[in-house]
Amino acid sequence: MRAATIAVVAVGLALALALGIDQGFDPTSVAILILIALVGALAIAAVNRSSAGVTAPAVCAGCAGVISANAPYCKHCGAPAPPA
Repeated sequence: MRAATIAVVAVGLALALALGIDQGFDPTSVAILILIALVGALAIAAVNRSSAGVTAPAVCAGCAGVISANAPYCKHCGAPAPPA
């Protein structure tokens, strides 16, 4: 997903830059280019952050309910969560 996000951002920047060069830069086109760069940087940062530290959910030994891997107890039955 990271590679796809980077590719979409790169294509957007390249297209905005090519149109700006072809038709001339005005204040609006410069603002749009800056916005594309900022939103692209945020998208790449969000993808990097979401893929780091992803853990699978745990299963409660008492009721077989799905709980967070970091939960201290089961939210369904109150049993202690299995050790990580």
